[in-house]
Amino acid sequence: MKTLIVQANLPEKRIALFEHGKLADLKIVKSGQKGKAGSIFFGKVEKVVKGMQAAFIDIGLERNGFIRVEDLPAYRRSDQQKSISSFLHEGQKLMVQIKKEGDEWKGPALTANIEFPGSSLVYMPYGGRITVSRKIDESGAGQLRAWVSKFLDDEEGVLLRTAAASLPADELKDELYRLKKEFKELLPSHSSKAPLPLKETGDLLETILTERSISVYSEIHCDDADLAESLRKHLPEDCETSVNHSKEGSEIYDTLDSEIHKLQKKAVWLKNGAYLLIEKTEALHVIDVNSGKFTGKDSQRQTILDTNKEAALEAARQIRLRNLNGIILIDFIDMKEASDQKSILQVMQKQVERDRIQTRIIGFTELNLLQITRKKTSEDLDALLTEPCRVCAGKGRVDSAETVALRLARELRQYRYMEDEAIWVHAELGVMAILERGVRDLEKELHFRIFITAGDWEKPGYELRHIGDEKDIRERISQQEKNIDK
Repeated sequence: MKTLIVQANLPEKRIALFEHGKLADLKIVKSGQKGKAGSIFFGKVEKVVKGMQAAFIDIGLERNGFIRVEDLPAYRRSDQQKSISSFLHEGQKLMVQIKKEGDEWKGPALTANIEFPGSSLVYMPYGGRITVSRKIDESGAGQLRAWVSKFLDDEEGVLLRTAAASLPADELKDELYRLKKEFKELLPSHSSKAPLPLKETGDLLETILTERSISVYSEIHCDDADLAESLRKHLPEDCETSVNHSKEGSEIYDTLDSEIHKLQKKAVWLKNGAYLLIEKTEALHVIDVNSGKFTGKDSQRQTILDTNKEAALEAARQIRLRNLNGIILIDFIDMKEASDQKSILQVMQKQVERDRIQTRIIGFTELNLLQITRKKTSEDLDALLTEPCRVCAGKGRVDSAETVALRLARELRQYRYMEDEAIWVHAELGVMAILERGVRDLEKELHFRIFITAGDWEKPGYELRHIGDEKDIRERISQQEKNIDK
């Protein structure tokens, strides 16, 4: 049983798939976010970099997009020894699509090989080839290729999804022509100014319809009445899928909230008592498998293998739900037999086939680490739902009171032999306590008075409030205390 939950009336819109009561897929779309993967722009070439075989394209966002020569349709059709300057020049206008979202350091990655996704196929106006899902058998794939080729021009291309094999020919043709029409309506004229946004992804109805055929769901729950009605209109005739307008506060949304909260935790417990630890670094994601409370009833080797199989299933699920991307390392419990590693690879490979994001299983290293790469098209769940800590600046740790007190002492020493009589230091309680222990010796060394008051700080810190006459500082401190008492 597949249940789709859609929350459209939130700042962060959610689409969640539950299979037999368990969260199987999750997509979160931020409202107002520009430059999402799949968005199409009419851009202007700002700079061509021959040495990198790439160009920077102004698409109207904060940072210019970046396109490589292999992402140009003209390059694919030509002598591929040519430089990018043979295809692009500064000031040139072209239609591009975001294939990888930008971040705080760099702009989005672009492609001129535009794609229009549907639930059963992806139309590529400049694709030039027909590709069929590997899950469709060879005979069925051949028939689909022959059939769809009749509706394509030489330059056009199509990717036929798994769902295409079970869809009636008329419905498949209707979807292809709908996507063709969408492309033609987006085409800018030669006189159009650039940069110009042509299509922003993020429309919930479109997102739902292009993920998979909505007829595969047993029921759909949506918190928006208009969207629920639109979904009903897109259901095929005689379809048994029920679309329900479930208002906010329904138990089904509470269940989703609980599942999302679990996805923000580092530890993930397995049914057998083992657990995963999921850590994010600047360069990669690491998943550590721990046996925990699981001891098993058979041999040590079998216990390890059973734990690792259970961990592999859950790790693949967590990768999908958290949208982990880039380099991923899974540190399984050590397996001495190559056949055991092969078993785990088979489990992971089978799970990867369920992933809508391109994922590659590379294999085990000598240290028993499984290497995986997963294409980044958008931010992971952690980046979508959290922001860097204002206290630790995202490091997860802050300087100790001792470290800050030493830094304060060094700063005070810069005022040695100054003409003023005193300095007023406002410090966090822990820093204040450490400084007070040696403040008299420090005053003798620096030849001025040091007055210290306690500040309400979230972390060890301080500030120099005033430098001047001792009498003036005493009056300022007294006035501050009066204001606090009020």
